Amino acid sequence: MMLAKGAQDQKDGLSEIRSALPLTVVRRLTDSEFYSHFRSAVEEAEHSVRIAYLAPYPPSDVKYQDRNKYYQEILGLMKKRSNINFKRLVRASSKNDRWIADLVRELKGRPNVDLSLLTRDLPAEMEMPLALSVQVVDGEKAWLVAIGGHETERDFRDVYIENRYVASVLSDYYERIWQVSEKLLDHGRVTPEGLNLLKRVDEGQ
Repeated sequence: MMLAKGAQDQKDGLSEIRSALPLTVVRRLTDSEFYSHFRSAVEEAEHSVRIAYLAPYPPSDVKYQDRNKYYQEILGLMKKRSNINFKRLVRASSKNDRWIADLVRELKGRPNVDLSLLTRDLPAEMEMPLALSVQVVDGEKAWLVAIGGHETERDFRDVYIENRYVASVLSDYYERIWQVSEKLLDHGRVTPEGLNLLKRVDEGQ
C-alpha cells in the first residue's frame, strides 16, 4: 500500500509539473519543410500572424518552385482569412521595391493587413540582415528563419518552437522591430510612405 501510494504521489507530482509548464516543441526544418509547415499554421491561425521577410531580393529572384508557390499561397491566405490580423515586415532594398509595391496594391483595402518596410538594417549589399527573421502565429508558435543564411547546404535552415512563453518573447521582439519600420499599409489603408513607394516604382526611380 505504501509503494502504491508513493507511486500515485509521484504521478500526481508529475501531473502538476506538466500543467504548470507549457508544452514545448522544437524542430529543425529545411526550407521546403518550413513552407508547408508555416502555411498550415496560417491556415489554422485563430487570431494573428506575424511574418518577416528580410532578404534584400524578392522571392521571384530564387527559382525554386516550392518557394514561389509558398509566397503566392501566403498572399492568398492574407486575402482569404479576413478575420485574422496579419503583419508583414519586409526589408527595404531597391531590388525589393517592385515586389513590395505589388504587395501594397494586392493588399490595400483589407483592414486585417498591415505592411511595413524595415529601413533600419544593414545595407542591401549584405545579404544577411542584422535583424532576426521571426514568424509568430497566435502568440504560441514561432519560427526562426534563415538563421545562418537564406540558401544553405546543411540539413536544416529554420527552427520551429512551440512554447507560449518563447513565442511571447519573440512577439515582443517582432513588435520592437515593427515600431521602427516604415508603415506602408495601416489596416489596409495606404500610408503617405506607401504612396511614395508606389510613385517611385511607377516612375522607375
